[in-house]
Amino acid sequence: MSPSVQILLGLFFFRYMRLIINLIGFSCYKAAPVLQNSIYAAKDVTVIIPTVGPYGGAFTECVQRVNANRPAKVIVVTAGSSRIPGGFLTPSLHGNVETIHVDKPSKRRQICEAVKQVATPLVVLCDDSVYWPPTFLPHCIAPFESSNVGIVGTSKLVRRVYNGTLWASFWNFIGCLYLSRRNFDMAATNTIDGGVSTVSGRTCAVRTSILADPAFTDAFLNEYIFFGLIGPLNADDDKFITRWLVNHDWRIKIQHCTEVDTETNLGSYPKYLSQCLRWARTSWRSNLRSLLLERAVWTRQPWCLYAVYLTSLVNMALFYDGAMIYALHRSFVDSEEVFGMTRNTALIVLICWILASKMVKLIPHFRRYPRDVLFLPGYFLFAYFHSLLKLYALLTCWDISWGSRAGVDNARKVPRTPTLKMLS
Repeated sequence: MSPSVQILLGLFFFRYMRLIINLIGFSCYKAAPVLQNSIYAAKDVTVIIPTVGPYGGAFTECVQRVNANRPAKVIVVTAGSSRIPGGFLTPSLHGNVETIHVDKPSKRRQICEAVKQVATPLVVLCDDSVYWPPTFLPHCIAPFESSNVGIVGTSKLVRRVYNGTLWASFWNFIGCLYLSRRNFDMAATNTIDGGVSTVSGRTCAVRTSILADPAFTDAFLNEYIFFGLIGPLNADDDKFITRWLVNHDWRIKIQHCTEVDTETNLGSYPKYLSQCLRWARTSWRSNLRSLLLERAVWTRQPWCLYAVYLTSLVNMALFYDGAMIYALHRSFVDSEEVFGMTRNTALIVLICWILASKMVKLIPHFRRYPRDVLFLPGYFLFAYFHSLLKLYALLTCWDISWGSRAGVDNARKVPRTPTLKMLS
């Protein structure tokens, strides 16, 4: 076997072993059931909604849908110049929705200020453009029947919009596929070893005792990177919370079922590219910290160590797929056949496999929206373009700006006395 064939096989198995095992994990996934005599109910939950845009139909619908699940209290945290408009607290909301305000936009500080007002054992963190189904809360908090579960994440969908231009519809489609892929990966890895890449901050439930811990608050509000030279971070909040839970030996549970399928708005150009860039920078910073500094994942999440953290370092389709195709090409230098196939046949088989494998996680979306198959060529092109964006994110990972919300980046990059504490 030539060295080129060995390289090809190595690249192939390193990538696709993850897909195959994750498929098995996903097929074995089970959501935690709602017990008849549950320890917790909606009255034991406070919902925190940090926002810098407390107005418009999306925000109103978000709060109304949250309130319809009958939590003990809903705390809306505004910041900076944003204020709840007069008349927002209608009779149906009045008495259950509380508003507080912080001086500067900072999602982390907004969360911490709201936690001070919480008297329930559970908190649900909710973004201001997320829409819950009426069945959400009982199923979301069901995993807390286990005393060692510290945080619960849920499956999420993007609202599919067709009533705009073809260009707008395409970017909305790309946003839909982003969450479809995340739903698959989270359910799969959580089934296998209890880990996830991130418990998304769009909506997650956490034990109040964790968020109210002074040690957590201090670390959450004072996270710096590059030896303490850049920060404190405002973005990466959900990554931080996920790492904190892992490092403090709490279990993570993902609820992936129709009862908790929240909806959100995602995929508007060019905002979506700014979001992708922020998420990519966040992944570089946080994943390297988990691997090199904190290292809890090495023993507590062995499958995620490979399938999430190590894979993320090389998961750039443009370069990885190109390397496999080049290795296949080199395999024919000294042989007319490889694996019993001629050059052209082997190349066609490999390309078909590569493209087909990218479809596996998207099946749920195409079942709901079969006509979106027309956008598939554009999706493949975007997947390869995203490799360049991810490389650019690595080269600019020191940039901690939010990027997609006006005012949120004010006063970021505050230098402090250097320490040897942070590197990610």
